[in-house]
Amino acid sequence: HLDSLDIVNCVQALEQLIQGEPPPAAPPPPDRPVLARLPWSLADGLCPSQLGRRPNDGPIICVKKGNTMKTKKKVLKITGIVLLTLLVLFCIASPIVVQILMNDTFARTEPPEPGLTSSILYEDIADRYDREPVSFLSGENRLAGHLYCGDNPEGLVVISHGLGGGEGSYLPEMMYFADHGYQVLCYSNTGCWDSEGKNCIGLNQSVLDLDAALTWVEGESRFDGLPVFLFGHSWGGYAAAAIFHFDHDIAASASVAGFNEAMPMIMEWGKGMIGPLIYLEQPFIWLNQKLTFGDTFGLTAVDAINSTDTPVLILHGNEDTTVGYDTVSIISKKNEISNPNVRYLVCDVDRRNGHNSLFYSLEALDYADEINEIGARIDEQYDYDAPEEVLREYYASVDKFRVKELDQGFMESILTFYRDAVK
Repeated sequence: HLDSLDIVNCVQALEQLIQGEPPPAAPPPPDRPVLARLPWSLADGLCPSQLGRRPNDGPIICVKKGNTMKTKKKVLKITGIVLLTLLVLFCIASPIVVQILMNDTFARTEPPEPGLTSSILYEDIADRYDREPVSFLSGENRLAGHLYCGDNPEGLVVISHGLGGGEGSYLPEMMYFADHGYQVLCYSNTGCWDSEGKNCIGLNQSVLDLDAALTWVEGESRFDGLPVFLFGHSWGGYAAAAIFHFDHDIAASASVAGFNEAMPMIMEWGKGMIGPLIYLEQPFIWLNQKLTFGDTFGLTAVDAINSTDTPVLILHGNEDTTVGYDTVSIISKKNEISNPNVRYLVCDVDRRNGHNSLFYSLEALDYADEINEIGARIDEQYDYDAPEEVLREYYASVDKFRVKELDQGFMESILTFYRDAVK
């Protein structure tokens, strides 16, 4: 920076140049460089970066370091405020979004309308299988169901259905067990079919409802002395294994395509819907379900199986994409199971190794492909809005018993397991 002495020296040198006299060298201050030798004018207000430049060298922008640092700090502060605001909004919105998603995923289910389904309804078999209505409480909701063939002597099979179904969804399996001498209890979980509940609540609800069903059974003297067997699929497959966390006298259980734990199953579904973004919502999903189910939320099928020596049959299709065979299924935790009376059945026959297809014969699957092709043509013809009379004509042409024909080997493996358990 220039002080007053520097300016005086420069002015004197300039006057001598104008008069044609060479300027004498001014004695420099002891510790400062000579600035008066510069052969051009220095104007007031020049910054250090202008020293050594001629007037025609072009403009110079002088940036002050202090201002630059202040600007950076201001930008960082604004960015931090924006990010914090977004985080707060995300934390506020996420619980609401998660609850909406849960309500949608576990929405109420209704029974199929007669004449508009390929499923076997009780009216199709009423002349062959007697039944009586039953009901019992699960929490605050009364669940509805039926006891089939109440005079059969071999034992009682309690069926826990899958998500989206109800008590009538497994009538072919009920018929099989009844034909082999068993009474069968079919009921609808909370929020399903004729049972109370505004929705199905969540994945852990199936084991709570099965606990309520078995509590009702144990309160009925007519079942005294009868061995009780469990059969569950998917949502019900989890229940048929996790039920051993509760205190019931069970002779044997068959868990078909069951998942081991609720939270990993929810995350598996979430990844399929929105990909890795589901992990951002994971804490809020956990909190939502923990508040809903309490300690029940952490119950795993494997821990329950290991808590008993009751025989348990684990069945799963090796191409199951709903309850992943290698990821979230009970059978994927095989190495963690210590119950010596557990048996495993892997369904690996092509086309019979999925989540639902493992029940049915290959002939039934072939026939299902045929009628599905006809249905697809109807959908295309009417742009997925076919008149009701067209749909009724289509379903009337379907042979329900043919399309729901069970694979005998699959069912016999379960029946044999039941019989061996009570020998």
